[in-house]
Amino acid sequence: MSTEDAMEALNIGRSKLYELLRSGQIKSLKLKGYRIPKTAVKDFVLTQARINMERYKELSDN
Repeated sequence: MSTEDAMEALNIGRSKLYELLRSGQIKSLKLKGYRIPKTAVKDFVLTQARINMERYKELSDN
């Protein structure tokens, strides 16, 4: 998917997307610009959901 498609799918701006790409949080290919596999976007969303769920559990245990 293109960067524009990824920004729309994640509901984030260009700066945030490039930050995630540079940090490796979202995997991509760089061929005349970034190309982002749909599975990379899904993996990112699932990872974020897992992290948020762990934080929620920690807070509710206290």
